[in-house]
Amino acid sequence: MAYAGTKLTPLKTGGGRSFESLKEKNEPTPSTSSVPSTSEVVPREPVFTGPKSGWGVVKVECPYYSTEGRNSGKLPVGTLITYSGVKPSTKGVVLISKIQRQENTWEGPFLIEALDVVLYRGELDKMPENQISDIKAYYAIKGKIAERKEQIEEKTQSRNPYFDTAKLWQQRYAESIEKAGKMEEKANALIGPAKSKMVDELRTMKYEQVRIKTQADKEAVNYKAWKDKNPINPSLFSDDAELKALHIQLKEAKEKVKDVVVD
Repeated sequence: MAYAGTKLTPLKTGGGRSFESLKEKNEPTPSTSSVPSTSEVVPREPVFTGPKSGWGVVKVECPYYSTEGRNSGKLPVGTLITYSGVKPSTKGVVLISKIQRQENTWEGPFLIEALDVVLYRGELDKMPENQISDIKAYYAIKGKIAERKEQIEEKTQSRNPYFDTAKLWQQRYAESIEKAGKMEEKANALIGPAKSKMVDELRTMKYEQVRIKTQADKEAVNYKAWKDKNPINPSLFSDDAELKALHIQLKEAKEKVKDVVVD
């Protein structure tokens, strides 16, 4: 069942990618590398032509942040969000959002990059529940496909001589970000000499974080160079039974939302 009669208006998001129609063409496939680069994205002028509030569904597994910018983890594909505002960032535009948990409770506000979400115009509470469920299910299956591909890729790329070290330094960098965030929160709650001491410790931590990031970037470059020279055999994906089953599920799910989703 398609939702031909439902008024879902596509929105344009920041960072130069626009949703011109509900069936956008040539959408790039998100990377499934198990060791992504930590290199900073060059700041660009953010553009967001949609309304300052609305709702959407997470289309790729993505990080989300506290309003202070601290990484709060990752959101699974298919997560339902509402947003009440937008703000610029070095990566384009972030949405000031609330997220729906599995228990149908809402949490927030958080910051989510606009490019990671399929956005729709209109009031969420006026949308048919079955329609929302089908949209979420469609993107959730896409997320499972990406996750399965990543599992296959990670198993294969374990032959990469830089796999372990790249993953280790990525983990260290992520831990340093989390630790620095907690230290900053603690420093903000202190006063007097105790605050000064914590600020000094945080400054030292930041210097160490730069060293960690430099090494993480170096290992990620080596990992990617080896990976590019040793591509994965496509048959590992096409012959995988779990992926085959998921693609059948995706085809069935897409039929229900073919008029209202952006691939």
